[in-house]
Amino acid sequence: MTLPRGFPLATLRGDQEISRIHRSARDPWWFSTDGGGRFDPVGSGFGSCYFAKESIAAWIEVFRKQTLFADDEVNQRSLYKLRLGRDLKLADITSRRALQFGVTASLGANEDYAASHTFAAEALASGFDGIRYLVRHDPAQQLYGYALFSRAGSGAAPSAAAVDDSIPDRLVDEARRLFGYRVLPTP
Repeated sequence: MTLPRGFPLATLRGDQEISRIHRSARDPWWFSTDGGGRFDPVGSGFGSCYFAKESIAAWIEVFRKQTLFADDEVNQRSLYKLRLGRDLKLADITSRRALQFGVTASLGANEDYAASHTFAAEALASGFDGIRYLVRHDPAQQLYGYALFSRAGSGAAPSAAAVDDSIPDRLVDEARRLFGYRVLPTP
């Protein structure tokens, strides 16, 4: 099944920097298809790798509602930032026009991922490179996430330059200031 013609489109420009927080011991390019991610196109042979428009959005996607934790949780992760070098065509569920296709905010926020998985498979079958969505754990609903599609498993990093480094203190400070996260020294 595919999405109806005219579904809202967002272009993720190849020169735009995007961010992902991942476990340092793992490849940042992992395309999930097991249904653990909101927009995994389950059963398609393809998966989703989750990125964010801003580093703070990547932070709250990873740490979600747990706002107090030991610094080991941060130290075991890396912040991956890159520019893809080519434009991607994303199904835009943040567009108000998506309502005429039956999409509401619950698609990106519901606890049950079944509808999101179905939508992802339909977006993939319709030729979209991924999905643009609002980050669920941002109460202000101002931060954007991107679920990018590719073959399931570890994907090849794009040829564009990327930086994969420890999470900077300024991001930890921003998370504390904006959302109330507290990172304490490991006992």
